[in-house]
Amino acid sequence: MKTKIALACDDLGFETKEALKKYLIEEKNAEVVFDPVQVPEDGINTFAKLADEMSVMIQKDVCRLGIYICGTGIGFTCQANKHWGIRSTAVTNPYSAKRARLSNNVQIIGLGLRVNGLEYMKQIVDAWYDEPFDFKTARENSKNNLLEAEKNDDLLLKKPDHVAWNMGFRPD
Repeated sequence: MKTKIALACDDLGFETKEALKKYLIEEKNAEVVFDPVQVPEDGINTFAKLADEMSVMIQKDVCRLGIYICGTGIGFTCQANKHWGIRSTAVTNPYSAKRARLSNNVQIIGLGLRVNGLEYMKQIVDAWYDEPFDFKTARENSKNNLLEAEKNDDLLLKKPDHVAWNMGFRPD
């Protein structure tokens, strides 16, 4: 079964996004279900809009994972984290990517082309993509932290009516 994933980028990240898209499809058996930046110009000054759109796609369970490529990945992930149930972080190395997924069940990662080259980004993607969060084997502390994160989202954010799954706070 193919893993559905969302991809987006700014104008600077376009070529890297295209290369990672090819890698995800050909090497990772992914199905890209969101890819709004078809030419570099589509990514100019759109990170907030694209973060909002990708977050909603995940909330609606169209896909459960997303990657954004720009200079650092920071601004996009900050914007995505404003959405109920979304956990997003910029990652710069494979270990942080792995722990983002295994400890926090992070759905969206931001990658920086001004930070890492394409081949290293593939290693980062592998570390995040290849080891999904598993409630059966996850640390108890990680599961408890997810429940606390959900409570915090409930306190600070309004849960949209379109949320179609548990957002990874609990097992399906």
